[in-house]
Amino acid sequence: MPRNLLRMWRQVGYSLLGLGLALLWAQDPQFSQFFANQVILSPAFTGITEGPRLALAYRMQWTAIPGYYRTFAAAYDQPIFFGRVRNGIGLSFMADQAGEGNLTKLNVLLNYALHIELNRNSALSLGLSGGIMQASIDFYRLRFPDQIDPNAGFVLPTNERNFFQNRIHEDVNAGALYYNKYIYVGTSVMHITQPQQRFYNVSLANPATARLPIRATFFAGAQIPIDRNREGRQSIGPAIMYRIQQPFQQLDLGFYVNLDPIVIGVWYRNQDAIIGLVGLQKGMFRVGYSYDYTISTLTNRISAGSHEVSLVMEFDKERRFGMKHRRNYPCPRF
Repeated sequence: MPRNLLRMWRQVGYSLLGLGLALLWAQDPQFSQFFANQVILSPAFTGITEGPRLALAYRMQWTAIPGYYRTFAAAYDQPIFFGRVRNGIGLSFMADQAGEGNLTKLNVLLNYALHIELNRNSALSLGLSGGIMQASIDFYRLRFPDQIDPNAGFVLPTNERNFFQNRIHEDVNAGALYYNKYIYVGTSVMHITQPQQRFYNVSLANPATARLPIRATFFAGAQIPIDRNREGRQSIGPAIMYRIQQPFQQLDLGFYVNLDPIVIGVWYRNQDAIIGLVGLQKGMFRVGYSYDYTISTLTNRISAGSHEVSLVMEFDKERRFGMKHRRNYPCPRF
């Protein structure tokens, strides 16, 4: 292979690598069952239930594509009291793996929320979370242009040695939630410290380009009773969610139909997917399944869509003080 052509391949490889890092820089893992992962959606949800809660979720995104995204999340939280002040504490864990290079991201966060009763019918929750964000990649499964033999393909050793395969950075998030018996409005601000997202150990002209941008999420919705004689067990819940993470934006519109013990949901994610959801809630258990049908240019025929399952267990405890509306707070459960 002529040297100038080899040099061209090298530059193309660096460009593709830069593109991959840019995509990593721009995207966070996400779930379609937003509210089955409330603590991960916003730390303001920490301790919002009456007793301890354990939430588990697993997502397989675009399953027909080699190296598809696999995301697992687990969160534990519970309310605690300091005097008559209600608080919430918790621990959340999220692991995301993608690509044939086994790009893996782990987040471990401690969560705290302060729950303020504004009156007998409404409350305000303020949350904060902090911990570590760890990422790793299998360097030996990556392919570089200088490994190309014109006849045999990727068989040559690479001279690339500026990679580090593991990095750990801090991560800080905040959130707020207002709700009453019928409506809720909330927000979260993720990655306030904007941790570094690069594996290539070279000096950058603009180091800020390798940082994970802040992600802001705004969500709102309502719970409209169908049968007022059943204490909200039958209701319709329209909802909206908007996310922005420089320069990407995402709008989700959906609604839930709660026919206790069955919950059915439909969401539209702008220019990306239509999501169908079914959930079953019985006693302390909630189990959900959702499927994302791809409507983007990727098409569902190529991606085969995305599957997601969730399991939430809520352990009730006797309420100590006030907040009589808390049992029926209107935020969706899937």
